[in-house]
Amino acid sequence: MIARANLRTRWRELLATVLAVALGVGLIGAVLLAASAARPPVQGRFAATSALVVPPAVAESRSARTDRRIPWSPAEADATIARLRTGPGVRAVLADRSFPAVPMPGGRPAGDPEDREGGHGIASLALGGHGLVAGRTPRTPGEAVVGSALGVEPGMTLPVLFADTVRDVRVTGVTDADGVYVTDAEAARYAPGVRTIGVLGAVPPAPPGATVLTGDDRGAVEPLQNSRVRHRGTQLLAALGLLTGVTTVVVVSAVLSTAVAGRRRELGLLRAVGATPGQVRRTVLGESVLTGIIGAVLGTALAAGSAPLLYRALVAVEAAQPVSVPPASGPLLVAAAAGMLLALGGGLTASRTAARATPLDAVEDRGGVPMLTRPRLAAGLIALVAGGGLAVATAAAGGDGRMGLALTTGAVLVAAAALLAPAVIGPLARAGTAAGTDRPTARLESPVRPGLRRRWFPAGVTATLVRAELAAAPARAAAVAAPAVVAVGFAVLVGGLVDTMAAAYPAQRTALLAGSVTVEQDGAPGLPDTTARALAVPGARTPLPTVLVVPGPGGPVAADAVGTDDTALVRPGETVLSEPVAADLGVAAGDTLPARFADGTVVDLQITRVLPPDERRGDIALARSHVRTHDPAAVTDTAFLPTGAEPDPLPPGTVARDAQSYALADYAVDARLTDALAALLVAVSAGYGGLAVANGIVAAARARRSDLAVLAAAGATRAHTIGIAVAEAAASTAAGTALGFLVTVAPLAAVASGLSTATGQPVNPVLDPGVPVLAAAICLVAAAVAAAVTTARVTR
Repeated sequence: MIARANLRTRWRELLATVLAVALGVGLIGAVLLAASAARPPVQGRFAATSALVVPPAVAESRSARTDRRIPWSPAEADATIARLRTGPGVRAVLADRSFPAVPMPGGRPAGDPEDREGGHGIASLALGGHGLVAGRTPRTPGEAVVGSALGVEPGMTLPVLFADTVRDVRVTGVTDADGVYVTDAEAARYAPGVRTIGVLGAVPPAPPGATVLTGDDRGAVEPLQNSRVRHRGTQLLAALGLLTGVTTVVVVSAVLSTAVAGRRRELGLLRAVGATPGQVRRTVLGESVLTGIIGAVLGTALAAGSAPLLYRALVAVEAAQPVSVPPASGPLLVAAAAGMLLALGGGLTASRTAARATPLDAVEDRGGVPMLTRPRLAAGLIALVAGGGLAVATAAAGGDGRMGLALTTGAVLVAAAALLAPAVIGPLARAGTAAGTDRPTARLESPVRPGLRRRWFPAGVTATLVRAELAAAPARAAAVAAPAVVAVGFAVLVGGLVDTMAAAYPAQRTALLAGSVTVEQDGAPGLPDTTARALAVPGARTPLPTVLVVPGPGGPVAADAVGTDDTALVRPGETVLSEPVAADLGVAAGDTLPARFADGTVVDLQITRVLPPDERRGDIALARSHVRTHDPAAVTDTAFLPTGAEPDPLPPGTVARDAQSYALADYAVDARLTDALAALLVAVSAGYGGLAVANGIVAAARARRSDLAVLAAAGATRAHTIGIAVAEAAASTAAGTALGFLVTVAPLAAVASGLSTATGQPVNPVLDPGVPVLAAAICLVAAAVAAAVTTARVTR
């Protein structure tokens, strides 16, 4: 009853809590809705299937070029198809074979330059329910059906880039699907291994070792380039979700603690009229639950409106495929539940503080909670120690794990700084007071702590009062500083991570490729064999990548391998491993390594040597001819030629770059993603943090009417009172800004150390000060404006 009545009569004071919860729920809900929409959809070319049957998965994948499936050999695929056809109600079972085939109308590649699965057998048309809109199906090698979007007609000749060469094909038909469709026999020559079998009609029982995907689960079969795009989006959303969660926890807790700390007189009055500590605790907890429910309702509406905007931002930076983002009930309910739990958690802490109120608080305002509570101190110290441990782990991590650990380290240390802020602000304020005793002084009594022992303060009255307030009520100042810690801390951390990696990776690649020129196929996924041979000048490297499935300690492992023409290094039937890969697989020189190639064939490779890691050689080196025999769809990504040795003119359709230009272009996609991540995270942290700072100041100012009345009684003008309030808000925010900078030192240093080890180049943390300065400025401006406006209204 009291909680509901307070909600009606004190709605202005509780509005800050409602807004904090609503914003948190809105952000969490938007992230969850975007993540739900980013699930892989069923590909259009499989739309007519009732099921997709895929081979067993590997236990571990060390390659970004694989779908984590163990390819079937032609014999294994035929046996599986025959078994599936015996299922009741099954109309057709078709193997889907995909391989690189880039149509080149007018001599220019068309379509996605990363698409390595543009070619298919003509039987695959039926899997998507597609048919011919003109012409006939191909009957002999050299004929093909192509998509109508290319603007070609049956009977025309179209150049198509395959893995072996650019070949003119005769267009026999046009379809409403995208891609190049050749005879099934020719498709089997380009892609003998099978990774997907489509079923039309009833869903058959799963054959031994195979997995049957139905409904939306069929979306798991997707092109590799789509998988990479989705992976980028997942990384960005995970980082945004982490930041949003930490920010919401800190902000909601700070707002609730500020609101309760400013109500000590009211709570003391309740105790004076007979309320027990338990009744006070339940009253505050009830208010928290009600504000959490209201905030959750408003937040779900905000999430439904902002999720499409967030998803469009992902699409703009190539971190998601364009799809609609419906307001699904599941993510919204999870976000609403999270908001209510956060409000309940903050309410539990605030209610314990409220229960400590005594009847004496009804007649004496003792400045809220001037000291750290033991649970808060313990939680802060635990978070600080955990952050230190995570920083050590970040320095030793590699690849994508380094970025994730760095963000987690920063989040934990930011939480530690927010929890321990009172322990920092109070001593600093007292130290500042003591440092000013050598200047002209005036003997004053703190207006915010009546009865506080008289002390000598600097003659500047505003500075004196600000320091007295911070020293007397550090917890109240910390409630304002905590959102600034989050906003500035994440701005510095994310900006530093982006700038440090942008400086480290291209520099490492440039140093590695010094003295080389790179040649790539413009607008296509790779160089065909004919072009690679044309670039095979003395000293050139034309690596042919493939993926092997090899036995590992925990089961089959998918690993990248590279085919090379260096016969002095490796010959057909042999392999050379790097030391880390050999150690992980538990093999040594002289052993035999059974490897399954892309065509499903298992070949026993003789390990001739185990050498130190060398990025130019690769972890698993094979003879190029051996790779081509078992992976007819493999293409060379990039050719590396000695500077000055490139042929003049270059092969048609290729572009050459020096080492630095290639390194920058190679990092361009990651740069766009990290820049987008930085922009989103900084916008969320700075915007939410600035609003939270303002909310905290509004709550504190409304609760300090008696303090302001004392200042007025002492002769302070309204303008002077507003100036003091603004100075206090700025000081608290500045303290949070300083803590935000400090907590990022460890994760940024750890990332720089890890990058230095990974790249073999000295790497120092790099930070563009513009982003964190902007975040700090947003918080300071929000604090100053909120303090000025609220104090002006209170003192009217």
